[in-house]
Amino acid sequence: MLHEIGLVSEVAAWRGECWKWTVEFRAFPAGETMAILVPAPENPQLALPLTREFLESLPLKRLKRGVREGLELASEPFDTNLAIWSLAPGPLISDLHDLLLRRVRHLARKTG
Repeated sequence: MLHEIGLVSEVAAWRGECWKWTVEFRAFPAGETMAILVPAPENPQLALPLTREFLESLPLKRLKRGVREGLELASEPFDTNLAIWSLAPGPLISDLHDLLLRRVRHLARKTG
């Protein structure tokens, strides 16, 4: 799914004792991190670094509850820009695909 939307560069990155090794996805090797896969066997997760500008552009009321819940961590009053979801099989994966497409389009408009 991540490759399909244009995130073709993968980089292994140490994220500390909590997440340990992760896989960061970027549109190109020197670009900004667009998605972080936390391959924990007991709880695989997807984290998205999000800007306040992108969060404010989202139609939050139209997004599904599972997506909104992950976005809450990247919003006020929390002191992080990472939205995080556990990757359980089910419809959340396709909802996150839509969110990632929005993120890629937003970045494309911003960079011109």
